[in-house]
Amino acid sequence: MHCENMLGGSVWLCQNRCVVLLDGSLIDAGVVVRPLVRADGDALMRYLSADPEIARWTRIPWPYTRGHLRGFLDQVERWRSGATDLVCAITLPEDDELIGCCGVHRIGEASPARSSLLANEIGYWLGAAHRGRGVMQQAIGLLSRYALADLAIPELNLQTKVGNAKSQNVARALGYRFVRTVAASEVDDDDSDHDRFVMNRADYEAARGPLVAIAPERSAP
Repeated sequence: MHCENMLGGSVWLCQNRCVVLLDGSLIDAGVVVRPLVRADGDALMRYLSADPEIARWTRIPWPYTRGHLRGFLDQVERWRSGATDLVCAITLPEDDELIGCCGVHRIGEASPARSSLLANEIGYWLGAAHRGRGVMQQAIGLLSRYALADLAIPELNLQTKVGNAKSQNVARALGYRFVRTVAASEVDDDDSDHDRFVMNRADYEAARGPLVAIAPERSAP
């Protein structure tokens, strides 16, 4: 079942609950965040099979294979149909080709005990050629604003592996608040230590001003 909401997103009735998913593109001056589609597969494969640094700091497997890619794209479609996770491509305004990925995972779920997989968790990576230009900060700023305002998520979780200074700088610059370091021994499904950050409406507004909804831009039919 589908209906339109007043914020410009799409409301899907799933398991007797309404969840707003991104229906269009979030656009800033230098970046576009849009739903990831199967046609992004070739670009995903080029980045993830060639850059071990992405796997080093994320949960993405290494070496990355075509089998991993097929499984991921299938999972993205299940997430979309189940309205549980929002996975997006990061592109530049002048070119729709994927240069990175970001998403909000396990929307509205409870965080399992002794798990590294948190509810309402933001994740992201960016291709090497585009790092250091502020692209990721813009993209995660857009996604965080959309998640808090349009999805009405009360608090976002964000985790970085200990030592990932670049991702931590992005989080802090956007207003994410450091909570604590979680040792691998505290969870049953990860062998890395993580630094955990959170952001709610007050955190966002303290760093970036009033939180207002975004009207996604839709492609012409």
